[in-house]
Amino acid sequence: MKKMQINDRTRKKVDEALSSGKSFMLYRIPSYSPKFVDAANKKADCYITPWREKFENSILVNESDVIAEKQAYPIPESTSRQQYIRRLEGLIETLNIRGKAKTVISRIISGKNDCNWIDVAEDLWNAFPDSFGYLFYTPKTGAWLGATPEKMLIAYPPNHFSTQALAGTLPADADWNVKNYEEQQIVVDYIEQILNDTKTPFKAIGPKEVVYGKIKHLSTSFTGLLNQDEPFEHAKQLLNRLAPTPALAGYPKGDAFDDIDEIEDHERYCYGGYITVLNKGTGNINSYVTIRCVQFDPHTGKWALYAGGGITPKSDPSVEWEETEAKASKLIEIIQCNTDLKNSL
Repeated sequence: MKKMQINDRTRKKVDEALSSGKSFMLYRIPSYSPKFVDAANKKADCYITPWREKFENSILVNESDVIAEKQAYPIPESTSRQQYIRRLEGLIETLNIRGKAKTVISRIISGKNDCNWIDVAEDLWNAFPDSFGYLFYTPKTGAWLGATPEKMLIAYPPNHFSTQALAGTLPADADWNVKNYEEQQIVVDYIEQILNDTKTPFKAIGPKEVVYGKIKHLSTSFTGLLNQDEPFEHAKQLLNRLAPTPALAGYPKGDAFDDIDEIEDHERYCYGGYITVLNKGTGNINSYVTIRCVQFDPHTGKWALYAGGGITPKSDPSVEWEETEAKASKLIEIIQCNTDLKNSL
């Protein structure tokens, strides 16, 4: 397969935006070339919805070329293995009492590297061509980069949509087990309930296996029809109801939110939220969950990579730690490789 390249003109735009502090988004939908969006380019509307926010509170990247008031998003410190495992041990005891329950707990891997983040994006997106690639900055969010395999909602004219339950993770060569099938079913049941509640006709197919580098996931696909008269309004309603799914929060959602607030000592910011691209020409909507991502400071070189896993009563803390290591490994490898290459020139 021919490698995707970010051209020099786009690279210059990204460099200028990062240097000046102006909002932009560079994104790549699978099978398409990267697209750059800012206040001067409004062929698509790009929305960033942070963790636990509603769509109406999204940040519209290309809304204005006026620099908004910059908010402080410090780069968090790494989570130690001891901290993570100790927290999971306590959580698993609680989940055993609840019964059918799941909570997604994330951790931080932080560092500092003198690398070119556009090169990191290019290498990452080539490593995962079937994922949605994103690199963005706004004064309200700071700078983020990632390649996510998880669809929140895809819609296309006249009123078709698809969404996805992506839950259950193992090494690519491992056999599936009961814990992972139960984790997948929690997300499937949640999505089906919302689609039924909103009277949205659909059909589901799965679960199927989806490989992402060294790991694999279980995925169930949902397809159906939006309201024919107001498909975008219906899509926004579904986004507000779906996000965050149990794949990013847990189940029951209220209990999971309480667990996350108590256990995690870092803010998630954009991790666990979603990005929505509305193509004004075609009317297509591409909304993807913001995972497999790194928050970075283009001026200091500091970065923080976010990785999480679904914890259930059947979880093993050491195995969950290894899962987050595997999820983060390729992005860390690419960051280090670009640093080594830059320092050798």
